[in-house]
Amino acid sequence: MKVLKYLAILLFDFIDKYIHQKNIVRFLKKKNFKISSYIDIGAHKGTYIDLFLSNFHLRKVFAFEPQPRIFKKLKKKYKKQFIKKYDFAISNSNGFKVLKLNKHDLTSSFTNLNEDNLYLRLKSKLFQTELKNIYYKEIKVKTIKLSTFISKNKIKKVDLLKIDTEGHEMQVLKGLSSEIKKIKIILIEFHKSSIYKGYNANKIHNHLVKNNFILKKNIKFPLTTFEDRIYINKKNIEVF
Repeated sequence: MKVLKYLAILLFDFIDKYIHQKNIVRFLKKKNFKISSYIDIGAHKGTYIDLFLSNFHLRKVFAFEPQPRIFKKLKKKYKKQFIKKYDFAISNSNGFKVLKLNKHDLTSSFTNLNEDNLYLRLKSKLFQTELKNIYYKEIKVKTIKLSTFISKNKIKKVDLLKIDTEGHEMQVLKGLSSEIKKIKIILIEFHKSSIYKGYNANKIHNHLVKNNFILKKNIKFPLTTFEDRIYINKKNIEVF
């Protein structure tokens, strides 16, 4: 079983790096979009920071990762001044929230897991972790609305906003308020089969449409139930 787990991780990483990520960059480059300012919400170990650093001329990067252990690695990894790292979370309020740390840190979340989800059950079986034991710790983390952060830091525009917050995407978007108009592109993870309680993909899509964003690309992650979607602000649609 340990060998199977190891092979599954290798396969997942290979698909992510050499298929999924390349599809994202291929689409953005095909449309000739220039990316210099980038906000990464749910930066984790910096996978997408590395991706966009190697493919675009980034001048400003704001990375958010509230998991203490992962943040330490992120902070150590990036020393350049234009890459700012923050150990608090982006949400729909300024204050504090309880983050549920997961044994598979990619799915740590503010939201409870949906234990009836088939994909989650299969993944837990593969990693030899019972669903009821998947959370090993709860911590209180500082939260801030993205609108507050953008205003406080006098950010005039954001070329690309990436959101991967494991079921907390709607709260992130609600915390943008009117500052959403400063965003040109939003790259956001969607779950077709919700592994988080209360998650509603349609509500997220409708919220973006209501705020003048158009869905331009669905990039499905092979062998999973999730995908990344690329939304473009209507005022920048002529670029595409």
